[in-house]
Amino acid sequence: MDENSLNDSYIRGKIDIAFARLIGPLAIMNELKSYESSHEEIHNLLDIVTKWGAKFQDVQNLSFIKSDEILDIYNRLDALKDKFLFDTNLGLESELSDEIVIWIYELMELRKMQIERNLKNE
Repeated sequence: MDENSLNDSYIRGKIDIAFARLIGPLAIMNELKSYESSHEEIHNLLDIVTKWGAKFQDVQNLSFIKSDEILDIYNRLDALKDKFLFDTNLGLESELSDEIVIWIYELMELRKMQIERNLKNE
């Protein structure tokens, strides 16, 4: 196996982890009463990200996600984080909204790496 294949496998593995670390907190937020005021938005975001994760399992590449689409999801997740940042009614579950922003950003970076590698290899 050559170095490019190893690097591709490594990146795909990191993408799998990023999806799991993003979908998990979103699914938990979707069920928590403390996030009830944003339940519809959280449910919608969870649906989109889960569909991306499923498609990634089929194609093993994130190039199917358009840059404006992933940026829109990032901004929506960031807005959720901002909404709950100073909510004094939240306990430790407030960290979930921080975690989702961290992992969507990681997914954006990994998508960029994959696209750049594909362009370089063409």
